[in-house]
Amino acid sequence: MSNKEILDLMIMGKKISISCPPKDKEGLIKAAEILNEQLDSIPDKSNALILTSLDLAFKSQLPQEGSALSKGEEKALNELIIKIEKSLN
Repeated sequence: MSNKEILDLMIMGKKISISCPPKDKEGLIKAAEILNEQLDSIPDKSNALILTSLDLAFKSQLPQEGSALSKGEEKALNELIIKIEKSLN
């Protein structure tokens, strides 16, 4: 039996299906929400994904007050960004 499940997310109005372990599901949902919030704040949609990725990567390096991404969340977010970029091409 597989320890992964399919998670459907909406990013930039597109349905993205990814396989993930159940323990990562909530983190990926939260990452998708953060990503969509960032994307919505950028008026130039042609470069929105690149600018959002850059902004989130930059913010992940900054010291945060108790709200820094865990290594697992950061990895999940980076994997999600890669899958989204592939699906948009």
